[in-house]
Amino acid sequence: MWQRFLDSKFFKIIKNKFLIVGVVFGIWITFFDNNSLIDWAKVMLNISKQEEQKIYYKQAIEATDEKLLELGSNLDSLEKFAREQYFFLEEGEDVFIVQEKK
Repeated sequence: MWQRFLDSKFFKIIKNKFLIVGVVFGIWITFFDNNSLIDWAKVMLNISKQEEQKIYYKQAIEATDEKLLELGSNLDSLEKFAREQYFFLEEGEDVFIVQEKK
């Protein structure tokens, strides 16, 4: 029975030194190398997350620039901003702060 297995094509293919070296190389590159495929996948995922953050921050910068331009050009909007964000008030006014429950 063992002789039949040793003479089969399957065993000859498995015994091929190029196949053995290729499989060992593949396992080494996938798991053990400093530049392994697993580390490469993590880096690519990190890059995609950073690209999304980059787009988000560019949009936030554009929105802030528009608001800054509006505040610099219109005194009424500047006063409104100061009252809403920093609770500025004029003499004799009372400010009531209403917060939503979360």
